[in-house]
Amino acid sequence: MCELPFTISLHEGFGDSHLDLFLDIDGISRLITFGTVASNWPLLQNGTSIPFQRKKDHRRDYLDLEGEIEGKGRLRILFRGSAKAYSIPENVSGWTELTASIKDGTLTL
Repeated sequence: MCELPFTISLHEGFGDSHLDLFLDIDGISRLITFGTVASNWPLLQNGTSIPFQRKKDHRRDYLDLEGEIEGKGRLRILFRGSAKAYSIPENVSGWTELTASIKDGTLTL
């Protein structure tokens, strides 16, 4: 098992509202990014396992980015910390989807 710094952000004002999960797999590379519909946030908070789909990797500054993004809506950070993944970081970078849940304040992938 490994722990990966992450942020879950609500992205509004650019298409349908959705959640972006930004994962930092090595402290250097672009952020591995996954998304799901915004309506999954309450379910995720209550411990339900939610599927996320791979998106285009994002710049590292998205890990802490909050506010307006010119021409792309706005981000609000909902949850951050270190996610527990039952895989090694190199494998995570190849994932096209994942299932995540929050239990006892910990995001598990």
